[in-house]
Amino acid sequence: MFTEPLLPTKSIDPRDRLIFALDVPTLSDARAWVERLGDAVTFYKVGLEFCMSGDYFTLLAELKAQGKKVFADLKFSDVPATVRGAVANLARHGADFCTLHGTSGVYRAVVPVKGALRLLAVTVLTSVDAAEVREMGWGGAVEDLVLQRARVAIESGIDGLIASGQEAARLRRELGDQPILITPGIRAESEKGSDDQKRTMTLEQAFRAGADYIVVGRPIRNAPDPKAAAEAMQREIARLFGA
Repeated sequence: MFTEPLLPTKSIDPRDRLIFALDVPTLSDARAWVERLGDAVTFYKVGLEFCMSGDYFTLLAELKAQGKKVFADLKFSDVPATVRGAVANLARHGADFCTLHGTSGVYRAVVPVKGALRLLAVTVLTSVDAAEVREMGWGGAVEDLVLQRARVAIESGIDGLIASGQEAARLRRELGDQPILITPGIRAESEKGSDDQKRTMTLEQAFRAGADYIVVGRPIRNAPDPKAAAEAMQREIARLFGA
């Protein structure tokens, strides 16, 4: 008899499980989206595009003042001392999550200075497919590379991982329940394969694969009514987690 995979059991407010990708170029654009989405979104991912606007910490402070959570998707990648300094500075600004690429040396350098900031290792970007992984010099399956990088990160003290929903189930089996798993590349079934995200899943598929949080951009941003789209996702999450 078929049994659906168990959902993650961490104590997380269901509404925080939806993270909106605030991928915009200016502070006015960001403020407009936060106002437009209102209480439909409690958690925002703010990445490199907006970082170059010059208003990154202004927005971060405004979001925190509104009671929102902030995922600083900055993907720090440099020598250990430089990444350590960047993480220490970011931690003082109240971000909740931050991404980085690294090796065990980088990870071990940053863990002591992260404070309450949760560090998330990027395994393999969801825009990367098997052909591009071969370009990197990896001859095996994408999933094997993800697992190898994930093990190094978690064993080095990193809090969690960014991984496609297609790898989340294996990561849960191999690494257990403790690591935070965040899955980007969420699409409706009809949207799969329609853009540069190559390893995508639906909302329910991602959570049933083991994701604790999902990052959603285009399905909300491109909807006729973005707030209604976000609320529909919140209702689906509440249904899944019995809220």
